[in-house]
Amino acid sequence: MTSATAANLPYQASPAALTRASLGAAAAAAAILVLFVLPAEWGIDPTGVGKALGLTRMAGGAEADETDSPEVAAPAAASAAAEVPAQTKDNIAAKAAWRSDEKTLTLPPHSGIEVKAHMAKGDHLVFRWSSSGAIRMDMHGEPKGGKDGEFTSYWKQKDMTKAQGSFTAPFEGTHGWYWRNGGETPVTITLKTEGFYLDLFEPPAE
Repeated sequence: MTSATAANLPYQASPAALTRASLGAAAAAAAILVLFVLPAEWGIDPTGVGKALGLTRMAGGAEADETDSPEVAAPAAASAAAEVPAQTKDNIAAKAAWRSDEKTLTLPPHSGIEVKAHMAKGDHLVFRWSSSGAIRMDMHGEPKGGKDGEFTSYWKQKDMTKAQGSFTAPFEGTHGWYWRNGGETPVTITLKTEGFYLDLFEPPAE
């Protein structure tokens, strides 16, 4: 065969070239599947590219659109904002004097004790307590002039050894803690409070 005849024949790829081309096509198809098809169709995004391109939202359809839409998110944000009242002089200025207290109490086995603060509505305190053993706590309040035995429970929990937080009185009355030691050994409780309240006292045991 002459060189002129060979030039007129169509190109014939070698087996090695065909193999390389097949592997390249398979790799490209796999990349397209992983990067684009799986995130868009099934929400499967192992590389994170689908999320970056917004393809994962397509898998969720209308449900994803509803969840992420500003129209749906706005009421939730508005509701969260409504939980915090507008800050004005009326709810910033405190009538009670600032004070700080610390108490150390010993709670015998199978006994309970209370510590309360007289607070007007809107008075605020922060607290921290710890105990040498696990005890049960009931943080609650009784309204001024309320019926005998009337109270509102704010936080009840068993097997506690410490707690801390901030509290704003929802009504005028006494607010504080009841602890009970259900164990067989005495427990020591240390309570620290700061804020705006009239006093910190131990009601007489009933």
